Amino acid sequence: MFFERIDAYLNAVQSRLLIDRGEALSAIEKQAHGSSVSLTRRVNELQAITMAFGPERVALGRAGGSGEDAWGEPRPLTHEEADQERLVRDLRRHHAQIEAHVTSLTSVSGNWLQCWAAFQEQAQLALETANGLGACYKEGLLDTHQHAEEIARRWRPPVFRLREEWSQDPLVRLQDAIPRGVRDSATQAWEQWLDLWRSDNMPRPIEGRDAPRGRWTG
Repeated sequence: MFFERIDAYLNAVQSRLLIDRGEALSAIEKQAHGSSVSLTRRVNELQAITMAFGPERVALGRAGGSGEDAWGEPRPLTHEEADQERLVRDLRRHHAQIEAHVTSLTSVSGNWLQCWAAFQEQAQLALETANGLGACYKEGLLDTHQHAEEIARRWRPPVFRLREEWSQDPLVRLQDAIPRGVRDSATQAWEQWLDLWRSDNMPRPIEGRDAPRGRWTG
């Protein structure tokens, strides 16, 4: 009866851990697939913006001109300049979203394996607890039973083991749930983004008008 209770305890813990692990891994899988789709969409949108940006607009951004009138007051933007500034804002927004999705995808394998290992550790601790209880029972029995020597020769407490689910290869499961193509889409999209950034048609802020820092200064 005592070992049946230990077995029931171990089974209950394993069931709970497997359910929790499945939910956690499913969340990582869902996020990875969503990031991959969104990343492709954002890069395609970005490409459409740059393709719609003709050489004359690029020249406008590079030439710019003073952002002040003759009296030192900010002059209003022309229609073309306002349109270009709007496009540049769209580019900033797309760039931030692309970076977020790339970061998510580049960390997905590590997150998956870390999650798997965390639940594996909890299952192993439950197994050690179950077998530890069995060992304590045997020790107490041998200390108190009048036929302790015979029991020690003839009887061994049952050894508990984890279910087959805990022996699965996490890398195989990762490949099944999140194929390499999904995980590699981050690198592909980032290279495509860099190609767009280096292109001559990449919109730049109007010079002399609060150009943002970093790569956007042209």
